[in-house]
Amino acid sequence: MTEQPEITWTERDYNCAQALLARIDDPEFQLPTLTDEAIVALDGINREQMTALPWLDEHQDQRELACNVALRGLLTSGAAFPLILGEDLQPSGLAANDEITGVMALRRTGERIITAELKKETGTVWLYGYVHGDVVLEELLDNAGSHTFMLATRADFPTHIMELANAAGVESADGETSSFTVEEFQQQAGTVLAGALGVTSITGVSLEEETFANYTLYTTAGQLLSLSSRPVDGAVKLDLTPVAAATARQAVVGLVEKGLQ
Repeated sequence: MTEQPEITWTERDYNCAQALLARIDDPEFQLPTLTDEAIVALDGINREQMTALPWLDEHQDQRELACNVALRGLLTSGAAFPLILGEDLQPSGLAANDEITGVMALRRTGERIITAELKKETGTVWLYGYVHGDVVLEELLDNAGSHTFMLATRADFPTHIMELANAAGVESADGETSSFTVEEFQQQAGTVLAGALGVTSITGVSLEEETFANYTLYTTAGQLLSLSSRPVDGAVKLDLTPVAAATARQAVVGLVEKGLQ
């Protein structure tokens, strides 16, 4: 595994991040949208990314070229600029405008990181949330590699996850749980989940390992089904349960809030 370059945070990084969080109540404030290759160019081409990079993954053989082209675009637009330090006036690094600097800092420093990955026939969509106190930096990523950033309150963020997972607004109802071994589920999933329109896998992680949590939600035309696992006598049991939309949202709230004050 390639050793990751250490990030040295500056006072400007901190100030830009805090300035973004302070704009949570400004309805006219818009954060930038960045591509896979722009994010990698800004963050460092050798730095491992926490998010998916669907477009860049499809163009691995041109990764460096794509990032260099993206960087040229950022420099030309003024979104990024060279740092000039010292008396010789030679470029010694790269910086970005305040909004991009704040975004890049916030997505690396969340006290809890939530990932919601929706898989459906038309492709995959991801929603990441970086929790900073009562504010969440949201990163919505489509399968074309476009990363759209937004601010949300921590209280509203679970609703946004449910809007992704249950875009049709299916109300559903709580029902009886069906339990399977892993092998049984693999054999019967095609029948049990026939008609599923999408599946959303949601995870939450903080610094403390015990705060890891996950929740899986299947959506059909008229029903929501949650899938969870539990240990039984040294094996794993999978529980598939019809759930109401309100029940699913409450589970997402618990996942987002786990380990937070």
